[in-house]
Amino acid sequence: MKLGFMKMNGSGNDFVIIDNSKREVALDGSQIARLCDRRVGIGADGFIMIEPEEGFDFFMRFHNSDGSPAEMCGNGACCAAHFAAAIGRGQPAPEGGMLVRFLTGSGAARARVQGDRVTIELMDAEGMRLSVPVQVAPPECEVHFMTVGTRHVLVPVPDAGAMPSEDVVRWGRALRNDPAFAPQGANVNFMSVGRDGRIVLRTYEKGVEAETLACGTGSIAAAVWYGHLGLMRSPVRILQRSGDELRASFELTRHGACNVVLDAPVAVNFVGITDV
Repeated sequence: MKLGFMKMNGSGNDFVIIDNSKREVALDGSQIARLCDRRVGIGADGFIMIEPEEGFDFFMRFHNSDGSPAEMCGNGACCAAHFAAAIGRGQPAPEGGMLVRFLTGSGAARARVQGDRVTIELMDAEGMRLSVPVQVAPPECEVHFMTVGTRHVLVPVPDAGAMPSEDVVRWGRALRNDPAFAPQGANVNFMSVGRDGRIVLRTYEKGVEAETLACGTGSIAAAVWYGHLGLMRSPVRILQRSGDELRASFELTRHGACNVVLDAPVAVNFVGITDV
């Protein structure tokens, strides 16, 4: 079967996206994993299908690069909104650009697409747990937890930007599989505050099983955690591994935050056709 696709990225977090409006494409996990493989496929951190959904402009069906289904991805949602607007979904926004409303596995989202930036209203940050007992963690580091559409471990470190990549992978893999977060596991975010006042974020993503160049929902989780400590006030800037900056705004609640908004850049890498 010939499959048309678009390759996009949000701050280096990259995705293969297809228009499945007619529901003609049904792929299993092994097929998706092959498409996302960086040696034998297109190469991506995730796979997104834009599908019809009553009452919304579309449904975002998301899979990790290993083929496993996932509820939500922040940068993936930004790319999906941009892609959907480009193929005619949504309505003109009063302030310019296009407005799209869509459903994810974690709930509804609304995004404004304007040029190469997407501003997206996401689900609440919730379920914050502080000082979670774990079997493994970097020396002298506490481990925390929060859900922002998907599950996130939060690990404050002295200097996230200086962490060797092998340490991000080593500790990220160990925490992702720690019994405290079983059976689903979680993404693992190492974070610190830079001299310029921005959060510096490094993320090990489950389902990719590697460090990725950016994480949208992880950025929100980190910003909300620092907000609860009184060290940050909304809006917050978060520096990604790619060098791009995401911006998160929110209102703190007892166990997280509401009115969560992420502002992020997106880009089209290329379009193509592949055999499946």
